Amino acid sequence: MVAVRQEVAARATPVRSRLLGPDLARGGMLLLIALANVDVFAFGFLPGFRGYPAEQSVLDSIFTMVRMVLVDGRAFPLFAALFGYGLTQLIQSRASVGSGRSARLLRRRGMWLVAIGFVHGMLLFTADIIALYGLCALVFAGLVVRLSDRGLLAVALSLMALALLSGAVRGLPAEALGQAEVVTATPTVFGGEAVEALQVRMSEWAVGAIRLFGLMPAVLFGVYAGRKSVLTWGSERKRILSLVAFAGLAAGILAGVPSALMAASVWNEPSIGISAIAGTLHLAGGYAAAAGYLALFALLAAAARRPPGLTVKALSVSGQRSLTLYLSQSLLFLVLFDPDFFGLGDNFGIALNSAVAVGVWTVGVLGALVMDRLSVRGPAEVLLRSLTYRSVTRSAGPRSR
Repeated sequence: MVAVRQEVAARATPVRSRLLGPDLARGGMLLLIALANVDVFAFGFLPGFRGYPAEQSVLDSIFTMVRMVLVDGRAFPLFAALFGYGLTQLIQSRASVGSGRSARLLRRRGMWLVAIGFVHGMLLFTADIIALYGLCALVFAGLVVRLSDRGLLAVALSLMALALLSGAVRGLPAEALGQAEVVTATPTVFGGEAVEALQVRMSEWAVGAIRLFGLMPAVLFGVYAGRKSVLTWGSERKRILSLVAFAGLAAGILAGVPSALMAASVWNEPSIGISAIAGTLHLAGGYAAAAGYLALFALLAAAARRPPGLTVKALSVSGQRSLTLYLSQSLLFLVLFDPDFFGLGDNFGIALNSAVAVGVWTVGVLGALVMDRLSVRGPAEVLLRSLTYRSVTRSAGPRSR
C-alpha cells in the first residue's frame, strides 16, 4: 500500500487542477529574471556599482535607474518567495504521507536542485540561483514542515536582519572592496581551455553562495504566503491585495532610488557610510517589492476570466515550465553574448540588453505555448520530478510486500 500511495504522490498535478495564481506569478517573474541576468552575460562582472558600467549614455542611465528600482534586487526575492510558496504547495499535496516523509521529500528535491544548479553554473551561468534554492530546501525542510506560522515569521525576520548586513556590504563602492581594477568575463567551457574555465566557473559559483543570506528570509516569507494561499485570494480580499501591491511596490521604488542614482552614474562618489545605507535600503526595498509583486499577481489571477485570455494563458503556461525556461534563458544569452559564440556583449548597452532580455523571455513564452498546445511538460520539470521521486518509490517498495 505504501508503494501505491507514493506512486500516486509522484504523479504530476494535472494542468486542469493547477492554481492559476502561482503559475501566473512565475511566468511574469521570468521576465524580471531575464532583465536581472542579461548584463552578466553581456559584460561579465564589472567593477562598477552593482556591476553596471561606470560610463553610460543618457538612455542607458534611464534604463539603469528603471531596472534598479523595479528589477535589481527585486526579481530574486520574488523568485525566492515563489520557491517557498511552491514548497508549501508540495507539502500540502503530500499531507497524507506525514511530516517526516514530507521533510525528506523536500531534502531530496533540494539535493537535486543543487545538482542541477551546479551543472547550470559550470556550463552556462555561474550566478546560478537554482542551487541556492536547493540549499534552502535542505536547510529549512524540517522548519517548513514543523514550525508554526508565528515561529516561521520569527525565523524569517531574524534572517532578514542578517541579510540587511550583506546589503550594506553590497552597497559599498568597488574601491572600498578592493575591486576597482577587476573586470571578470567568465570563460566558457566551450572554448579552448575547458579545464581552466571550469576552475574559474567553480570559484565564481561557490562565491555566489553568499547570496543565500539574502534569499533565505524571502523563501520563508514565501512559505508563509503559501500557507495563507495568498495567490488564490479572490475578490473578497481585493482591498488588502491592492494595499499590499501599492505599498510594497512604492516602498521598493523609493528605497531603490539612492542606489539607482549611483548605478546610473548620476550620483558619483558618495561616502562609504551613505553607500552602506543605500545598499541596506535597496535590499529592504527588494523584500517590499517582492511582496508587492506577489499581491499584484494575485489580483491579476483573481480578475482573470475563465477560461483565461491569451496573455494570462501565456504567462501561466510559462510558469508551469519556469525551471525549463530559466535554464533556456541562460543558454540563449550565452549564445548571443559570449565571445565563443555571437559575441554581441561589447556592442550593446543597458538599453539594448534590456530589449534582448525581453526578446529572450518572449521566445520562452512562445515555446511554452507550443509545448502546452502539444501537451508537453517542461523537460527540466520532468527531470526534477523523476529524480526526486525515484528514490521515494525505491525506498517504499520493500515495505509494501
